[in-house]
Amino acid sequence: MTDSSTIQFDTKNYQQVQREDARSTLCIGVADEADQIDVLHVDDDESILDLSATFLEKNHDLLSIHKKLDAEEALDYLETTEIDCIVSDYDMPGLNGIEFLEQVRETHPDVPFILYTGKGSEKVASRAISKGVTDYLQKGTGTEQYELLANRIDNAVAQRRSEQRASRIERWLIELAEETTNILWIFTADMDDVIFINSAFEELYGIPIDRLRDDPLCFLEATHPEERQRVAQAVERLRDGQTVEIEHRVNESEDYQRWVYVQGKPIHTDDGEVTRVVGFITEITGRKEREQQLRKFQRAVESSGHVMYFTDLDGIIEWVNPAFEEKTGYSAEEAIGENPQILQSGEHDQAFYEDLWETIATGHVWRGEVINQRKDGEHYTIDQTIAPVTDESGAITHFVAVNSDITEQRATKRELETLQTAIDNAHSPLILTDPHKEDSPMVYVNEAFEDLTGYTEAEALGRNCRFLQGDDTDPETVDRLREAIDSEKPITVELRNYRKDGTLFWNELSVAPVYDADGNLIRYLGTQRDITDRKEHIQELRRQNDRLDEFASVVSHDLRNPLNVADGRLQLAKDECESTELSHVEGALDRMGALIDDLLTLARQGETITDFESIELAALVENCWATVETTSASLVVEIDSGTSIQGDASRLKQVFENLMRNAVEHGGPDVTVTVGELDGGFYVADDGPGIPEEDRSQIFDAGYSTANAGTGFGLSIVDQIVGAHGWNIQVTESEAGGVRFEITGVSGAGSASYERVGGNNGDSQEYDRSTPPPSDEKTVIELCEALDEQDVDLDSTPLHQYVDPEALERVVNSLDDDFEITFAVDTVSVTVTPNGVHTHCRE
Repeated sequence: MTDSSTIQFDTKNYQQVQREDARSTLCIGVADEADQIDVLHVDDDESILDLSATFLEKNHDLLSIHKKLDAEEALDYLETTEIDCIVSDYDMPGLNGIEFLEQVRETHPDVPFILYTGKGSEKVASRAISKGVTDYLQKGTGTEQYELLANRIDNAVAQRRSEQRASRIERWLIELAEETTNILWIFTADMDDVIFINSAFEELYGIPIDRLRDDPLCFLEATHPEERQRVAQAVERLRDGQTVEIEHRVNESEDYQRWVYVQGKPIHTDDGEVTRVVGFITEITGRKEREQQLRKFQRAVESSGHVMYFTDLDGIIEWVNPAFEEKTGYSAEEAIGENPQILQSGEHDQAFYEDLWETIATGHVWRGEVINQRKDGEHYTIDQTIAPVTDESGAITHFVAVNSDITEQRATKRELETLQTAIDNAHSPLILTDPHKEDSPMVYVNEAFEDLTGYTEAEALGRNCRFLQGDDTDPETVDRLREAIDSEKPITVELRNYRKDGTLFWNELSVAPVYDADGNLIRYLGTQRDITDRKEHIQELRRQNDRLDEFASVVSHDLRNPLNVADGRLQLAKDECESTELSHVEGALDRMGALIDDLLTLARQGETITDFESIELAALVENCWATVETTSASLVVEIDSGTSIQGDASRLKQVFENLMRNAVEHGGPDVTVTVGELDGGFYVADDGPGIPEEDRSQIFDAGYSTANAGTGFGLSIVDQIVGAHGWNIQVTESEAGGVRFEITGVSGAGSASYERVGGNNGDSQEYDRSTPPPSDEKTVIELCEALDEQDVDLDSTPLHQYVDPEALERVVNSLDDDFEITFAVDTVSVTVTPNGVHTHCRE
């Protein structure tokens, strides 16, 4: 270094390298100059060796003399011993001092070598210098010569050690410059020449160093065009002797995506003249990216829907985001400086908050649900996380709280838990299958399923429900079930299934697809019912019906044959003679035939009906009236054209024909017969004389009749057919004073102008009139439609025709903000609340 920038060394283990104009000191570890100096003294005179060693070591503690009598021995010694300086005589046997020097320089080119001789000359000295001698000294008399020799040795060794130290420092600095990712640079004062720059420049700027040496300002070309002028102005300030700091983008080959921080400083002479400029360049791309991420994070936090706020170590709020203001009702100005206690609702005790504070104060994250209170007093539930914020040393400096409003989720969760409990405890076995997994395995079964099948939940889940089937399960039914599932259609089938213990049971399985709010298929719901007893009962009834048919056939054959013979003989007798008695016989035979027909009909109509079909009620009534012999009688049908019921059409035809004939026979030739709808049934009325109240209990008895020509079995047949359908019949007085027969408990009775809400795509779907839904389901539809209205006047709705009056009264009494109505619909329990209609299967 020159001028005012010099390096000073002391004699400590760790030297200080200090620039006089700098405020800092650089410490560099170097060898201690006070170390021992090992001297190899070579002379063929042993007395001189001993005397020299004595004087040198006695007066100079650092000198250690190693004595050798000839050059060859000294060379061998140098091969194994580290020597700081060599002192050699010139005139020695074997190799002389110059020849010894030549040998030494071949292996130790920088070891100080002093030629110490008593026979020297200028010629010897000149030759020694040419061979690389360090110093030349003539032997003299007196002890002063040893003091002079010691001084020469010390100077030579000090010089060598200084050069070694400087070389090491230079090497270390070069290594440091090359290993660092920073760019270190030194330019001349006018920045026209590069004094030093390390190789990191090439990678960061994308410019070869050779080009920089040729054109020191070419780094401006690697600077982003938008910032090039600003960097050029910084260069001018450096030339003017100013310190500069600047950040900008570099490296054209990488689209100027590299950010650098540049610091440059002029070096002045004592008189203030700039002698050179030095500096460093640090890549800050990562820092810039982090700053950008932080800006994004800040914008995200400020725009986040989650409530966020920071507090200090005492819990005082220092910052809130806009979501905090919106959710709590407190502005940032109102909240900052306050404790989060302003949000406490009183729903939690003090221990709750003490546990929270202890958790975060000890450096842990707290998370839980908290009921807070808005500024206006409204309570709301949040899912809150509070975490400590630490500095680089790990010390907690702040706390950050993040929370989201889960008030609606909590309410939904409670509803789901209630629904889950209802499903789990439902009497009907329920299963859910996942159509998106291979083989559509069951993913849920309730306790009723376990009770029915004997399989535990663990044994059933993950399996297809076909494992309940057996070899005798009807394959056609299984195919129909599979086809319905593949086409996402609901279906109900009856299957022969087997419990875990191997016992058979008949399973009425109803499968329906389940869709999410977007109409995507997510599950299949299976509702099961053990109908073994019903199937066995039906089979027994069929066996009874078969025996009854066999009996009726036998009776018909055994009774009709004699009657046919009698009728034939009567016809022969009438051909042979005329007698009024024969007409009485003929009437008796006709009556006997009618009695046999009615008895057989009565026997057969009592058979339980097992197969139902959809029957359009109004059309059936019109067809039946056409078969009844009337004169001036009239029919009034008060039934919607689309109303259908479920039953046996041939037997229902007999019901209407018998009731119509009964009306014509007892009401007179001009009687008016009216057929109309009831809630869950229908009626047949006339305007005839009616039936006295005291006789009404007998009219369905077999053989009861008020007509001389009647058999008394017509109404009994009606009663049998109604009972075989599982319905009820009663007789009362019509509005006109005649007879009114009311038949109730009819499946499917009621208006056909209804819609089913909520198909697969959420749109309304009109029912197929040929297969109307059960009356209870239609009742639900009507009820739900009525409740959808804002101002419901239930007294004026058609619900009176279809809903039990007591149920209507409950509906009316429940219409407030918290109303909830629950009623049964076949195997479904329906709950109506202000939030909507909720259903679940039941036994």
